[in-house]
Amino acid sequence: MIEVEMLRPTADEMLSGLTAGDALKRRVLLRAKGIEQLPATAAEMLGGVCATPALRHRILVRTEHRRTVGVAQARARRPEWARFTPAAVMAVALTVMIGLGANYGGGMPAQQNTLGQGIYTHAAGSGGATDEAAAVSLFAGEGANPPLVGINGRFYRMLEQPMPVPSSLIDTDIATVDVFTDEPSTITQVGVYSNVVRVGSKLYQLTGISKLTAVAAEVDGVLRLFQRVSYASYSLLTRELFSDTLDVLDQVASVELSGVGVVTDELKANELIALLQEFAMYSDSEILDAEQLLTIRLKNGLSLQLLVQGNLVGGCGAWACPEFFDEFRSQVETQ
Repeated sequence: MIEVEMLRPTADEMLSGLTAGDALKRRVLLRAKGIEQLPATAAEMLGGVCATPALRHRILVRTEHRRTVGVAQARARRPEWARFTPAAVMAVALTVMIGLGANYGGGMPAQQNTLGQGIYTHAAGSGGATDEAAAVSLFAGEGANPPLVGINGRFYRMLEQPMPVPSSLIDTDIATVDVFTDEPSTITQVGVYSNVVRVGSKLYQLTGISKLTAVAAEVDGVLRLFQRVSYASYSLLTRELFSDTLDVLDQVASVELSGVGVVTDELKANELIALLQEFAMYSDSEILDAEQLLTIRLKNGLSLQLLVQGNLVGGCGAWACPEFFDEFRSQVETQ
């Protein structure tokens, strides 16, 4: 491979006998000069980039997104194109790196730790700045036995908003309630039970959402949304991951963290959830105190919600993910 520093003398030597005129020679030398300056230009543009896990993840997500879109478009035009050429791959990678360098600047803001109220109470926002989002719980009921359904040890809590669930989002029925109980925590972990859904009622999977994340069921004649949660120290089943209990990637419309703000760009919102899925580490079966809420609004009009305590997010168990909160605050500050 020819060194960049050798491009100009090499061009002089190769063009020394060219008879096409000085104009062509000047054009070629101008292009060579531009390539010669490329390392310095790239270094200047990427000088402020911090090599953090969040940046690594953004690069991977954006590269995969562009690759997927590019392949789909190429197949639509010419189905026989099965892969990019090496030159095209290098061009895409350079474009992603330069694009991130232009859009990703400055250091991460300082972490803000918070303490809060009980898991089944309505959380309160931290107040202060006028652009901060207030915490509004979407879950129905309070106390030790909120509206629940249980499916073989997996617990789902009823949400108040939105109501009702559109029938167009119902995919297929997955179970039938066979036990009604006022105290779900005391029942065996085998079977389908509820303290709000009638015996004989169907539980439904929602289109595009894993049944490990949420289900729908009819309550008093209205289809209601139930989100997977921890309950009575029960959270995960064997070999489950955080992504199993929050499987909504590529379906997110916006993400809101009470007391901090809202990320409304769909691509960035989905990148945040992907970051949470990749780096979240299991900490405990539940969050005991929380004063912030993470609200995930989906493109289909439904919303899910997680409790927040410092660097922990709690839905089905408590999960530590400081990278997510750092990146979220960065996105709010720069959008």
